[in-house]
Amino acid sequence: MRFNCLFAMFQLKYLPILALLLLPSCVLAGILKGKITDEKGERLPFATVYIEGTTTGVNANGNGDYELTVGPGLYKVICQYVGYKQTIFNLSVTGPETITHNFVLSAQHLSISEVVIRSDAEDGAYEIIRNAIARRDFHLNQVRSLQTDIYLKGSIKSRKMPKKFMGQKTTDETDIVDSVGRGVLFLSEEDATYYAQGDKRKTVIHSVHESGNPGGLGFSRFPKVITFYENDVNIFGRESRGFISPVSDQALTYYTYKLEGQFVEQGETVYKIKVTPKRAYEPCFSGTIYITDKDWAIHSLKLALVKQSGMDIVDTLVVDQLFLPLEQDIRVIKSQVLYFTVNLLGFDITASGVTVYNNQKVNQPIADSVFADRVTNAYDKTANKIDTSYWKDHRPIPLEQDESKDFTAKDSLRLKISSLGFIDSMRRKGNKLKLPGLLISGYTWVGPGKTNSISTNSVLLGLSADNLVNFNTVEGFNLAPKLTWRHMIDTGKYLVGESAVRYGFSNRHFNAIGRLYYIAQDRTFLNRNWAVGIEGGKYVFQYNPDDPVLPWFNTYSALFYRINDLKLYERYDATAYLGRNYGNGLTWYIKPSYQQRLPLQNTTTYSFFKGDLGGYKSNEPVYLLENATAWGKNDAALVTASVSYKPGFTYTQFPDYKVANGSRWPRFTLTYEKGIPGILNSVSDFDKWRFSVQDAVSMKLLGNLDYNLAVGGFLNSTYVSAPDLMQLFGNRGIGYASPYLMSFQFAQFYEFSNKQPVYGEAHLEYHLRGLLSNKIPLLRQARYYLLFGGNAFYAGNNYYYTEAFAGIDNIGYKLARVLRIDFVQSWDSYRGRNSGIRFGINLPGLTTVQGHPMHGEW
Repeated sequence: MRFNCLFAMFQLKYLPILALLLLPSCVLAGILKGKITDEKGERLPFATVYIEGTTTGVNANGNGDYELTVGPGLYKVICQYVGYKQTIFNLSVTGPETITHNFVLSAQHLSISEVVIRSDAEDGAYEIIRNAIARRDFHLNQVRSLQTDIYLKGSIKSRKMPKKFMGQKTTDETDIVDSVGRGVLFLSEEDATYYAQGDKRKTVIHSVHESGNPGGLGFSRFPKVITFYENDVNIFGRESRGFISPVSDQALTYYTYKLEGQFVEQGETVYKIKVTPKRAYEPCFSGTIYITDKDWAIHSLKLALVKQSGMDIVDTLVVDQLFLPLEQDIRVIKSQVLYFTVNLLGFDITASGVTVYNNQKVNQPIADSVFADRVTNAYDKTANKIDTSYWKDHRPIPLEQDESKDFTAKDSLRLKISSLGFIDSMRRKGNKLKLPGLLISGYTWVGPGKTNSISTNSVLLGLSADNLVNFNTVEGFNLAPKLTWRHMIDTGKYLVGESAVRYGFSNRHFNAIGRLYYIAQDRTFLNRNWAVGIEGGKYVFQYNPDDPVLPWFNTYSALFYRINDLKLYERYDATAYLGRNYGNGLTWYIKPSYQQRLPLQNTTTYSFFKGDLGGYKSNEPVYLLENATAWGKNDAALVTASVSYKPGFTYTQFPDYKVANGSRWPRFTLTYEKGIPGILNSVSDFDKWRFSVQDAVSMKLLGNLDYNLAVGGFLNSTYVSAPDLMQLFGNRGIGYASPYLMSFQFAQFYEFSNKQPVYGEAHLEYHLRGLLSNKIPLLRQARYYLLFGGNAFYAGNNYYYTEAFAGIDNIGYKLARVLRIDFVQSWDSYRGRNSGIRFGINLPGLTTVQGHPMHGEW
């Protein structure tokens, strides 16, 4: 008992003193802060400050302000900026004190070695660059594993914007920007740890601070270290063609170099070399690169891309990098600054991503558990829940004045815009019916709490589906309103109802159909879901379930040119659906259906065009009838099943859920359709299958290759009605292109319909992405790109179709570069040869239009 009392007394008297002695040094840490300027007093943005003998340090902000936290001790603190001489400050820290020191950097004094000048002598930079190229592969592969702490600050700022855009005010009650359009549009900072080993990568994000959004997640994918040791420097992602590095194997073909001098830094000679593209419109950088002597490594660089480098949206992009020696012959990235500008339609936007790397560990073992799953980006559970006071001690780049103001202002603004009154007022404003929107995209009404929404199709000008008013030779003018209702039952759980009614004024048929389906999304895995639904009613359908004829275009061509390609039949339909998406690239669905098909005939010859063109063709395509077992009123019991798989998915693990990133592998799809005779008078009796492989392959500087390859056929064709035939996605429209990589631009709509046992189909497109066109005047100034390709189908000597095309894409302006023009030449088993021009819209990547099966043909 006495011992316990004595121990308790000791705890009360001495434990606080003992705890103080054992406190980590960070509690006693001092702060070194100040400004970084040149000799003229000009601020040096994003300059680097670090402790000699380490890679630990910070960067200044855009105004040249810095702040470095260090424990007690004596240090040599180095300040460095590309193009300026290093400055060293002797720092002594004894406790929790603040020391102010302003670094003044002088421009780097450069010396030039004496050389013998000859008329044919090349600049001394070339020999240095050749040595750097010879060592490129060594430096690229010398880091076999890397672990580093990362701090990222990303911001998007407006320097100017119009007061109105497309009739809408660019400023509102939120006052994010001032009267001339200046303001911070987005601001976020993050702490993370990055791991790399071989071809494996993983980023673990520990904390996020997003302005105006306490639950914000910032960037799940940090800007990668741009490696100029790669031949092809990819900045904008896999779809980008990339840019040629100044030390690539082919660099001497694309660049000129000028040795501007050399200097000695910590006993090491560093060469300053000016880099200039030899020719305009090549995918090349310009600027300055610093190369160290003997090991011929990149010391630092400041390189820029401009419009002539092959950028469409971004006007200028600057890459600023600094490397520090970690150990013998190994330099590691210390800081990377990406800065770009966009000037578009009156908006003048700047953005920057400043990344600071600390505590780098190179070629040290990394636990297998780090890469045990396929998660490449992961957030700590509390990453977006950490108190903002954390950042005062862990921010290696001080906030600029407007950034500090933005964090404060948006915290107050968030309370306003998240209030129920504000949300409801904005909802009511958005629910107002506007004629332009009704004509182009239809009308959408959103209910309180966004738990319910109702939308309609467009009246006259919609391009993706039927408009409210259409014309064809079967129904004449017709009204076809559509209504979609979406109800949120709970987070990730939705009930969706779709309905369509249709009345033809010429054939006086009234049709109505509807579907109801339930979607359940996994709350912890957002890509994973399942859906179940039913559909029933009577409606009109194209013979080809892919709907190759656009109703709006058929309305135009029939009324103005007396050309009607829309061939329709009526159908009573009862369908059920069950589908599953596992979120890992694997999806499947099964769809049983019972149908009664009813042929339709033309009922009108009306057209605005009064010339005699022999009238309209029959609504029943002759080739379709020749190849079907029979066509007339018939019943069909059908089952369709499909499974699709794209292996190699990686994932991002957010604090509360996971999301798939995608994969570099192709997508494999197998579909099987069975016609079952004898069920409720069903006469259909067939087995149809199709297997396809699709992908978009980046070939870096050589461009992109997109393909869609398929085989299929009928295992059994005892009774195949007209709508069940294998049908090509053809095109006979005047000028417009049908969806690329699943269609044939000059194939007649039904001439190649068949029930052959086996067929093959191929769609190939080679997009040069600026290759060759940057040598052609006018094309290179406009940044139009060349493309080549072909489509082929073969199911026997009587059923073959081949076409080749050459085209120009990337037509448009900045964000709207989606137009494309092709010259197409075809050869086929019916018409021999055909050729012409097609105008279309070309979106990045694979452009097939395989929608959700529950979204059907109406």
